[in-house]
Amino acid sequence: MHRTSFRPLARAMALLAAAAFLLGPMAVRAADHPDLFTLTSPDITDNGMLNPANAGTGTSQRGPWACGGQDVSPALSWSHAPKETKSFAVIMDDPDAASGRGGNRWIAYDIAASANALPRDAGNGRSTLLVGGSNGRKTTYSGPCAEPDAKTHHFLWMLFALDIAPGTLKPGLTREEFMKQIQGHNLSEASLVSRWEPRSTK
Repeated sequence: MHRTSFRPLARAMALLAAAAFLLGPMAVRAADHPDLFTLTSPDITDNGMLNPANAGTGTSQRGPWACGGQDVSPALSWSHAPKETKSFAVIMDDPDAASGRGGNRWIAYDIAASANALPRDAGNGRSTLLVGGSNGRKTTYSGPCAEPDAKTHHFLWMLFALDIAPGTLKPGLTREEFMKQIQGHNLSEASLVSRWEPRSTK
């Protein structure tokens, strides 16, 4: 009478159990990997055009050209933030400004770790969802503005996941001050690019 040996089966099951034990922490780390941190917007696509409302109000600093906008910051949303995140921050830069020297349009921080989005117009200065930094002109969102037929500007939106609790940073930090304060505290970052053509304000 032939007897079936269960030793190979037992050995295989033991190997599978060992693999599950070893891969378990790796799977957790993979799900929490900083590279999975993603920034999107329901108002703009990556490398897409800003909406007219996202442009600045008033006239250009370089001449009597109407900005044509309403200074409405676009809605932002994000996912897969590191578990250790204590707050989020957003920076909007204009690397094409000042003849290539660059400029900053918005700094917002102290966004709660429980948040996964900012609503449209959160940068108006009245929102309790964030604290505004200084872009050199004001502590609120400052939409793009330039003379008609100027070159297309690209705007880099950076979202930072920080291990800094809300209330730690003082209000009104400049970009330089903010970047210095978060050194060693940035768990991950995600980005989005948008564009603006002044001719679209006509």
